[in-house]
Amino acid sequence: MGCIATTAERLCRYAQALVAERPIGAYRALDDEQEDRVILSLYRVDRPHATIADLHQMPPLALSGYHQMLHDLAREGLGPIPA
Repeated sequence: MGCIATTAERLCRYAQALVAERPIGAYRALDDEQEDRVILSLYRVDRPHATIADLHQMPPLALSGYHQMLHDLAREGLGPIPA
């Protein structure tokens, strides 16, 4: 039986997901495709086998939470560095 992750552990997993997809550094604006890939890496923390198609099936309110996380990082000057 799995245990429930603490808030700090979940935030750490989200950060690790971002780093796995792209290095973290000075924030740069992302195009729609890049933003989808970053949000997918965050979503995979909770659903490891999720695809882009799964993202497009998410309710708008749920998806907005991931967008908000990216904007919060941007305000702190952090975000994925485009390849």
